[in-house]
Amino acid sequence: MMKTDVLVTGAAGFIGGKLMQRLRGAGGDVCGVDLRPNSAEMLQADIREPSQLAAVFESVRPRRVVHAAAIVDERVPAALVRQVNVDGTANLLDCCHRFEVERLVHLSSIVVLGFDPGPMADENSPLCMDTGVAYFDTKAESEKMVLDASRAGRVAPVVIRPGDVYGFGSVPWVDRVLGLMRRRMPVLVAGGRGRMAHCQVENLIDALVLALDRDNIAGEVFQIHDGGEGSTYREYLTRLARAAGLSEPRYSFPRWLALTAGLCFEGTHKISGVSIPWTRGAIRYLCRQASYSIQNAEDKLGYRPRLDLDEGMILLAQQLSTG
Repeated sequence: MMKTDVLVTGAAGFIGGKLMQRLRGAGGDVCGVDLRPNSAEMLQADIREPSQLAAVFESVRPRRVVHAAAIVDERVPAALVRQVNVDGTANLLDCCHRFEVERLVHLSSIVVLGFDPGPMADENSPLCMDTGVAYFDTKAESEKMVLDASRAGRVAPVVIRPGDVYGFGSVPWVDRVLGLMRRRMPVLVAGGRGRMAHCQVENLIDALVLALDRDNIAGEVFQIHDGGEGSTYREYLTRLARAAGLSEPRYSFPRWLALTAGLCFEGTHKISGVSIPWTRGAIRYLCRQASYSIQNAEDKLGYRPRLDLDEGMILLAQQLSTG
């Protein structure tokens, strides 16, 4: 049996992988676990299986845990999303309690506030568990579960609630969108006037490291993004196209047409299982006008965004050009 300082779930994923790189680069004692490990140094386990997860905890005895494992794709069957995002989190909480983990950093999302919580929504805004989108609802339910466990004294968690996380390797905010652009499909909806709370992944990793190390923040929720009120999707997608050397998006779907297409796509997916470009939930999200406060993260976590959107896109352009 060995003792590990930090265990990261979902370590083969976009955010978990970036965190592993950061911690290892700083000389940290870190271990990763994933359903599909992508290195020989990573453990394999299915967080839906309590015995597999307990075996990992028994093996490495982590002092601190970052829970990044989740299904984020709204096109995945709702039952599977629930098994991973809710049941998996319940299993993780049991292990953290049983093995006396000192700190759990739970990776949530601003989607727990629903489609449009209004201007500068903060950590006191109500969770929304009835949007009808499995990813949104299960992330809200899992966050509530973590905070309930904190109030019961079973764990000492910190909840990090990031905005729309982009960067090299981001599937929903980079890879999937660039794929549509390369096929010359419209990517703007309703003129691209919806607001995006973009969060450069390196800014998020900064926040996760702070959440691991900062004292006296157990039970806190921190929203994390690049600062301000975000940008419109047109502004974000224009910069993304430039970073990839593609033509700037010009054509836009009317909202009603995008929703109708989403309904048709969902029906096709249900019947045939083929991959679809978007769902109605994704369109509603793209049209939101909400903004999100990071004041609590600035005041109590000491978080300051290092990269704004322009700087983040410069970094992304360099990474895209080198592969």
